[in-house]
Amino acid sequence: MSTILGSNPFANLFDLQNQDISSLIIKENSTKDNCYIQSGSTYYNGFIIANKPTVKTLCNVSFYRSKIDNKYLPRLEFRKEDKNGEVKISKGNDVIIRIDDGEYARNFWKLIHFLEGFKDLVDLGDFHSKYQAVSFDNYLVDFKTKDKAKKFEELVSLTENTNLSSDEIKSLLFPQRKKTIKSFYYLLKDYNYQDKSPFELYSEKKGIKVQGEEVVWHHFLKDNEWIIGLNVDVKFIRDLLSEQKIGTENSLGKGSPKIDLIGISYFTTLIELKTSKTLIFKSEKTSKSRSNTWDFSNDFIEAYSQALAQKSELNDHKKIIDENGNEIDNSIHRILDPKSVLIIGNRNEEFPHIRTFDLNIKSDCFERLRRDNRNIEIITYDELFERAFHIVYSEKLPKNWYSIEEKVFLKDILKFHQ
Repeated sequence: MSTILGSNPFANLFDLQNQDISSLIIKENSTKDNCYIQSGSTYYNGFIIANKPTVKTLCNVSFYRSKIDNKYLPRLEFRKEDKNGEVKISKGNDVIIRIDDGEYARNFWKLIHFLEGFKDLVDLGDFHSKYQAVSFDNYLVDFKTKDKAKKFEELVSLTENTNLSSDEIKSLLFPQRKKTIKSFYYLLKDYNYQDKSPFELYSEKKGIKVQGEEVVWHHFLKDNEWIIGLNVDVKFIRDLLSEQKIGTENSLGKGSPKIDLIGISYFTTLIELKTSKTLIFKSEKTSKSRSNTWDFSNDFIEAYSQALAQKSELNDHKKIIDENGNEIDNSIHRILDPKSVLIIGNRNEEFPHIRTFDLNIKSDCFERLRRDNRNIEIITYDELFERAFHIVYSEKLPKNWYSIEEKVFLKDILKFHQ
């Protein structure tokens, strides 16, 4: 294919910054084997996109006729030249020509829009249907309407195409997760916020109609899956499904117990939730208690027994339905001796790490149960908070964190400066 207007494809260029692009047309030649960009009697090989004092960004446009539909495929070749017309050579292996200045970016899109205006002659494929320039606000509105899987897919594509490092991704997540840690702190400590209970405020914000703190904890942990998925001793929880029936129903469709959350990974995880205020031990040592032991509370024993029963039920059963009504493939997500997690209580409130006789007994009893128990992982809400804090801030909380005054904790530990 011959090059129009001489052998230098980067000569005779149209200046997008200083000339009126509406005067240009694309015209097929008389032999119908090429196209020209022209304005009146002047022909152009391409465009000057950026014309800075020390460097120019140039674009040559050549046309190749398609054998499929006889339209012309535009091919764009970009080049940077210094003020003497010498080609700028990239210092590294990558050849990157940035068009990041606002005015010059607009010039680039002027060029694309110009080519698209001659779609009867020029073939841009499905560019228009696949690519569209939108404002960031409009993009956010569209993004919020997508389901979770589509959002995740889009975010993965964004990170891959922008070559973000793991540290950069973490810095993007930090502001939102920092707010989540603050919300977690207020729920855990039950501090009023804006003159309201944190549970009442959270319910209002999230539109939760059902009363009770357990419902709020359920919603909070479901809404922030990373807290459980990255915290408890579970491998790669990718999704949390709410309130799954895991037993066999009777003929009336009743009698099947529900688990609070099911973690979906390659192996299934059952998650049973109580509140942070659920007592693990009885408040008083009973006369029946042996020496160096303390009786567990009825609520704790009930929750523990429930978690064991649900684990057994799921082993003997059962298909799992996700929140879109689709059955989880048990050949991929195995139900084989499912792991069970019980999240309950607040160690710092009930038996903190203070050396007293009674607290030592409670602490020892609790740790013995956890270490000797293969079936259920038991974690308290304050322990979950400590681990979540470490994930977000990459540091450990001070040993006395739970007793630090609220304003000091927000300012010095969570780094919220008002």
